[in-house]
Amino acid sequence: KLGRDDFFCDDAKPMWGPKGRGDLQIMKLLGANTVRLYGNDPSLDHVDFLDYANLEGLSVIPGNGDAAFYGENCKGSGNYSCAEGVKDA
Repeated sequence: KLGRDDFFCDDAKPMWGPKGRGDLQIMKLLGANTVRLYGNDPSLDHVDFLDYANLEGLSVIPGNGDAAFYGENCKGSGNYSCAEGVKDA
């Protein structure tokens, strides 16, 4: 099961890994040198993705996923301060 917006966790290996679709290999073949990510779940492991991107010669710019905005201080609190959730993510 994939997280809300996390496609570089271990569960997403069929998309980016060499035994699946091979997205990282394809990006490299198309001339990319960096992958910009737009989401992550900080509770999931991303080491395999980062190691494989490095093996392919790709730099990674991680994004800040939606998980940072689901905390008590942010969602529905009325104070709209998501700073702590963003720091934790």
